[in-house]
Amino acid sequence: MSESQPTLGEVESRRARIRRRHALAAVLILSGAVLGFTARCGLSALFVNVGNLAVLRGTDELAVSAFETAAVVDSTSDAEGNYRLSRALGRGAYDNAADELAALRSLGGTPRGVASRSSVLLHLEAILARRTGDSKRALALIRESVARAGVNAPDAALVLLDELLQDVADPPYGPALATVELPVNPRRDTCGDGRRLAQVRLARNDIAAGGSVRAELGWMDDAGRPGGMDSRRLRNLAPNGGFTWGVTSARLPLGFTPHPQSPGDDSAPSGAIHVGFADLNGLPVSALVMDNLNGPARTSRLRSDWIPVTPGACYLLASEVWVGGGQPHFGLYLRAPGRSDTAVFGLQGGLPDGWRREARLLRLPPDVEAVQVFLWNYRSSGTTAFAMAFVARLDG
Repeated sequence: MSESQPTLGEVESRRARIRRRHALAAVLILSGAVLGFTARCGLSALFVNVGNLAVLRGTDELAVSAFETAAVVDSTSDAEGNYRLSRALGRGAYDNAADELAALRSLGGTPRGVASRSSVLLHLEAILARRTGDSKRALALIRESVARAGVNAPDAALVLLDELLQDVADPPYGPALATVELPVNPRRDTCGDGRRLAQVRLARNDIAAGGSVRAELGWMDDAGRPGGMDSRRLRNLAPNGGFTWGVTSARLPLGFTPHPQSPGDDSAPSGAIHVGFADLNGLPVSALVMDNLNGPARTSRLRSDWIPVTPGACYLLASEVWVGGGQPHFGLYLRAPGRSDTAVFGLQGGLPDGWRREARLLRLPPDVEAVQVFLWNYRSSGTTAFAMAFVARLDG
């Protein structure tokens, strides 16, 4: 055997390393961290995206393994270049990241697979667009980046989103809308701290834009006496909560995917789901339209990715929907170790036609680690059009 050839032990060692990398990436995939990235990409591109998500999470060791595995799976992929690009962006070295992106494009036009439209690259494109003075394009790019990254969106992306919302004087999501007041039930809406929520006002434009949201909360004590008002800024955990950031190739709002029918659910297949408009006091507002097509009863469902939450913390849920014979449901699935996911509703069917709004408080159980936002038009032949999905932590 020549000196240039690997020994049998070296070959086995290399294979073992590759198997470990595959297993490591598979664990990440099965845990749901790359949900939404896996449907339409080859194996090499899949590992590139695992690496991109790992960089966003600050897990360099996993990122290296994922990118190296991509190169093993497909030797023509420039996994090393993708890794350098993602690492530079994750560390804020934007000049280096721009150079790496240019190098990747000079070799093959665009980076490999769906990595070319991953949240990492969209983030970089937003930074470069802003530097060239195109703030409107930068805003559209960073919205899509945040929606695609979901819970993995780095703080730098959220900061850039807030900054661009200040830069762009005329955001492209429609006319200015009044602050919306949402009905609450003080008897139910308490987080156990001696106060009950009596009034909620949220700034529709803030929810549509995607930055922090101006909220006014009115309180009463357990005896029903007024407990004062407070104003604060809240971060909406529901992705693309105003349905204004653009759509996927299937015309679904960024940040949401179809929700499979539940086992044993005997309702007919889903109706038509798309982003459209609803008339609000003579003004067109962007809305998630779930049209069950005036035929047999159908169930249309969308969901977000899983969102990490603080166990035992208090959260505010709010929704605004137009009812046209449909059965709108809005709420959260709760995930806790060792038990099945459970649903909590903020809005639940059986509503007269017209605009319907509701807000409620929810103290999470102490073992809940993540939530998933869901939107349904449940077992109906009518239409619903959601104009708002809002979930925010109140305490802490």
